[in-house]
Amino acid sequence: MQMSNVPAARPERPAGRPLMRPGAATRFVAGRAVSNCGDWLTTVAVAVALYTLTRSLAAPALAILFRVAPRPVGALAGGHLADRFGPVPTLVVLNVSRACITGALAVALHADAVPLVLALLALTQAAGGAAQPAGQAAIPRLVPAAGVARLNAAVGTVDSAALVVGPGIAAGLLGLLGTGSATWLVAADALTFLVLAALLAGLPRLGRATVTEEEEGGAGPWAGIGLVMQRPFLRQLALAQLGIFATVTCLQAVLPAAAQQRFGSAAAAGWVYAAIGAGNVLGAVALLRTRHRGLGSRTMALLTLGELVPLGAFALVGSAWLDVGLAGLSGLASAPYEILAMTEMARIVSSHRLGQASGAVWLFGYAGMLAGGLLAAAVAPRLGWMPTLLLAWAGGSVVLVAGWLRPRRATLAVLIGRPQSCDQHPDPEGVRAGTAAPQGS
Repeated sequence: MQMSNVPAARPERPAGRPLMRPGAATRFVAGRAVSNCGDWLTTVAVAVALYTLTRSLAAPALAILFRVAPRPVGALAGGHLADRFGPVPTLVVLNVSRACITGALAVALHADAVPLVLALLALTQAAGGAAQPAGQAAIPRLVPAAGVARLNAAVGTVDSAALVVGPGIAAGLLGLLGTGSATWLVAADALTFLVLAALLAGLPRLGRATVTEEEEGGAGPWAGIGLVMQRPFLRQLALAQLGIFATVTCLQAVLPAAAQQRFGSAAAAGWVYAAIGAGNVLGAVALLRTRHRGLGSRTMALLTLGELVPLGAFALVGSAWLDVGLAGLSGLASAPYEILAMTEMARIVSSHRLGQASGAVWLFGYAGMLAGGLLAAAVAPRLGWMPTLLLAWAGGSVVLVAGWLRPRRATLAVLIGRPQSCDQHPDPEGVRAGTAAPQGS
């Protein structure tokens, strides 16, 4: 629930650095597939184990909250570090750290130490939040500009397949072996991070683009927020992430209770995750041979609405397998939106600021996750899961529609605390007439 500045829409790269061979992109995609499968094992295993231990909606809701609260800070830090030290070295260090922390999480879960489980979740998710913009910044450097959309589609496909495979395996093993197997699922997740780090460590070191002193001065962790808020497309993308992620996170928090009511078992939550992943796979596979290099604002509005509407209907339908179908429809709309939106972002943002811009967009998404988790933790134990999900859906819809509005540039400049310069391009998205807009300093 994702995200250059030269003629002919070719992302810039450091002078003298040849394009990386196709094997580099293959290793990147393969490592991501393995790691994402493991991450979903932990997501399902921890939620179900905590719900089984406490028999309360509060525990899985708190788990979701502790998973998302550190991510905004991680996203800003990860984007900044990727632009400063290179995306691949940043990803290697982050994934080794995630392996160590997730291994400790497995031990804490085996000991039924709920407070320690929540604390370790927070640490590993801070590193996960940092890894997202770093990974996004690496993609345009692995392939020529014409291949960015296809590589994004390949990444989207393996991400979506992981959403099918990971929760499906988790649901099957938890149902077969009992909730005690949750510890082993989390331990397996720790190993997948080491696999990803090993695959990435073998890639050639990515150099940094040459930047001006003015651009270096605006390259702090917070600089990407101003960049995103200045450009209508990026602002629409950021607010879409905020609204959709809030609704999806709330659904994740209440899903064990929903599965218990609709399917008769909390472990069946894994099948709902799998349905979303199946829809993601179909949408992503359809773009593997795409010739599109980006996404227009109107198309993105339709796709994001198509992802959000089924999530609200999920609370109202009241039939288990219709709920699975609605989850699949939501996933089907989300894959093209995420793939093409991230391709468009790589096209209109120069490579030396792509990490910061990606971090800012993910910041909005993680803020939505935090809002959805807080709502679920505060409201679900009192009102139940259905009213809570409907409240999250209504709020997410309002934010989504707000992203379609185009405030005047003068008002926007005041909001972000930066003066309007007379040389700013009237086309902030930089996509008309085959040229790109100047970067905000």
